[in-house]
Amino acid sequence: MSASAAEWLFTVESGKVREFARAVFDESWRGDTAVPAPTFPVYVTAAYIETLIVEVLKLDRKRTVHGEQEYEYARPLRAGDVLRCRASVVEDYVKEGKRGGKMRFVVCEVEMRDAATGEFVLRERSTAIETAPAEAGS
Repeated sequence: MSASAAEWLFTVESGKVREFARAVFDESWRGDTAVPAPTFPVYVTAAYIETLIVEVLKLDRKRTVHGEQEYEYARPLRAGDVLRCRASVVEDYVKEGKRGGKMRFVVCEVEMRDAATGEFVLRERSTAIETAPAEAGS
Protein backbone atom coordinates (compact mmCIF):
# COMPACT_ATOMS: atom_id res chain seq x y z
CA MET A 1 0.00 0.00 0.00
CA SER A 2 1.29 3.43 -0.88
CA ALA A 3 1.15 6.21 1.69
CA SER A 4 -0.40 8.44 -0.94
CA ALA A 5 -3.32 6.32 -2.14
CA ALA A 6 -5.24 3.09 -1.75
CA GLU A 7 -8.45 1.82 -3.31
CA TRP A 8 -10.90 -0.92 -2.31
CA LEU A 9 -14.54 -2.00 -2.63
CA PHE A 10 -16.82 -2.18 0.39
CA THR A 11 -20.36 -3.55 0.62
CA VAL A 12 -22.61 -1.99 3.27
CA GLU A 13 -24.14 -5.06 4.93
CA SER A 14 -27.18 -4.80 7.20
CA GLY A 15 -25.57 -7.10 9.81
CA LYS A 16 -22.55 -4.77 10.07
CA VAL A 17 -24.88 -1.76 10.33
CA ARG A 18 -26.61 -3.46 13.28
CA GLU A 19 -23.29 -4.37 14.96
CA PHE A 20 -21.98 -0.83 14.57
CA ALA A 21 -25.13 0.73 16.03
CA ARG A 22 -24.89 -1.56 19.06
CA ALA A 23 -21.16 -0.95 19.48
CA VAL A 24 -21.56 2.84 19.59
CA PHE A 25 -24.71 2.72 21.74
CA ASP A 26 -26.69 4.54 19.04
CA GLU A 27 -29.99 5.09 20.85
CA SER A 28 -31.57 6.69 17.78
CA TRP A 29 -31.19 3.42 15.89
CA ARG A 30 -34.44 1.48 15.98
CA GLY A 31 -33.39 -1.78 14.35
CA ASP A 32 -33.61 -0.33 10.83
CA THR A 33 -30.54 -1.70 9.09
CA ALA A 34 -31.37 0.05 5.80
CA VAL A 35 -29.68 3.33 6.78
CA PRO A 36 -26.50 3.25 8.87
CA ALA A 37 -25.53 5.87 11.45
CA PRO A 38 -23.75 8.91 9.96
CA THR A 39 -20.50 7.75 11.59
CA PHE A 40 -20.65 4.25 10.06
CA PRO A 41 -17.94 5.09 7.48
CA VAL A 42 -15.35 4.83 10.26
CA TYR A 43 -16.02 1.09 10.06
CA VAL A 44 -15.40 1.19 6.30
CA THR A 45 -12.01 2.88 6.70
CA ALA A 46 -10.68 1.52 10.03
CA ALA A 47 -8.42 -1.19 8.57
CA TYR A 48 -6.94 1.20 6.00
CA ILE A 49 -6.24 3.91 8.60
CA GLU A 50 -4.62 1.43 11.01
CA THR A 51 -2.38 0.03 8.25
CA LEU A 52 -1.49 3.54 7.12
CA ILE A 53 -0.55 4.69 10.63
CA VAL A 54 1.37 1.62 11.77
CA GLU A 55 2.85 -0.02 8.67
CA VAL A 56 3.15 2.73 6.04
CA LEU A 57 3.85 5.92 7.99
CA LYS A 58 5.50 4.06 10.91
CA LEU A 59 3.87 6.29 13.53
CA ASP A 60 4.38 5.11 17.10
CA ARG A 61 0.92 3.84 18.12
CA LYS A 62 1.67 4.57 21.79
CA ARG A 63 2.11 8.26 20.98
CA THR A 64 -0.57 8.60 18.30
CA VAL A 65 -4.08 9.88 18.96
CA HIS A 66 -7.12 10.48 16.82
CA GLY A 67 -7.44 14.23 16.40
CA GLU A 68 -10.47 14.93 14.25
CA GLN A 69 -13.10 13.28 12.04
CA GLU A 70 -15.32 14.92 9.40
CA TYR A 71 -17.92 13.62 6.96
CA GLU A 72 -19.30 15.29 3.85
CA TYR A 73 -22.36 13.49 2.49
CA ALA A 74 -24.01 13.81 -0.93
CA ARG A 75 -26.58 11.20 0.17
CA PRO A 76 -27.05 8.77 3.06
CA LEU A 77 -25.49 5.32 2.89
CA ARG A 78 -27.90 2.41 2.42
CA ALA A 79 -27.59 -1.27 3.15
CA GLY A 80 -26.62 -2.98 -0.08
CA ASP A 81 -24.48 -0.09 -1.33
CA VAL A 82 -21.24 -1.21 -2.93
CA LEU A 83 -18.73 1.56 -2.50
CA ARG A 84 -15.50 2.22 -4.34
CA CYS A 85 -13.28 3.80 -1.69
CA ARG A 86 -10.24 5.84 -2.65
CA ALA A 87 -7.96 7.04 0.15
CA SER A 88 -5.10 9.48 0.10
CA VAL A 89 -2.91 11.38 2.51
CA VAL A 90 -3.71 15.05 1.91
CA GLU A 91 -1.50 16.60 4.59
CA ASP A 92 1.53 15.45 6.59
CA TYR A 93 3.21 18.16 8.64
CA VAL A 94 4.96 18.86 11.94
CA LYS A 95 4.33 21.74 14.30
CA GLU A 96 5.51 22.78 17.74
CA GLY A 97 3.20 21.83 20.62
CA LYS A 98 2.03 24.47 23.11
CA ARG A 99 3.76 22.61 25.98
CA GLY A 100 6.91 21.97 23.98
CA GLY A 101 7.83 19.13 21.69
CA LYS A 102 6.89 18.57 18.10
CA MET A 103 3.66 16.96 16.92
CA ARG A 104 3.18 15.27 13.56
CA PHE A 105 -0.24 15.67 11.92
CA VAL A 106 -1.37 13.29 9.19
CA VAL A 107 -4.66 14.05 7.43
CA CYS A 108 -6.25 11.34 5.32
CA GLU A 109 -9.28 11.62 3.04
CA VAL A 110 -11.35 8.72 1.80
CA GLU A 111 -13.77 9.42 -1.04
CA MET A 112 -16.57 6.89 -1.42
CA ARG A 113 -18.49 6.51 -4.68
CA ASP A 114 -21.18 4.11 -5.84
CA ALA A 115 -19.17 1.32 -7.49
CA ALA A 116 -21.73 0.80 -10.27
CA THR A 117 -22.51 4.41 -11.22
CA GLY A 118 -19.53 6.41 -9.99
CA GLU A 119 -21.91 8.71 -8.08
CA PHE A 120 -20.18 10.60 -5.25
CA VAL A 121 -21.66 9.39 -1.94
CA LEU A 122 -19.41 10.81 0.78
CA ARG A 123 -15.98 11.93 1.87
CA GLU A 124 -14.38 11.11 5.21
CA ARG A 125 -11.48 13.19 6.51
CA SER A 126 -9.53 12.07 9.57
CA THR A 127 -6.50 13.40 11.41
CA ALA A 128 -3.93 11.40 13.36
CA ILE A 129 -1.53 13.20 15.69
CA GLU A 130 1.77 11.72 16.85
CA THR A 131 3.34 13.45 19.83
CA ALA A 132 7.09 13.73 20.33
CA PRO A 133 8.81 10.95 22.27
CA ALA A 134 9.41 11.63 25.96
CA GLU A 135 12.85 12.99 26.63
CA ALA A 136 15.25 10.77 28.55
CA GLY A 137 15.16 11.40 32.28
CA SER A 138 11.76 13.13 32.32
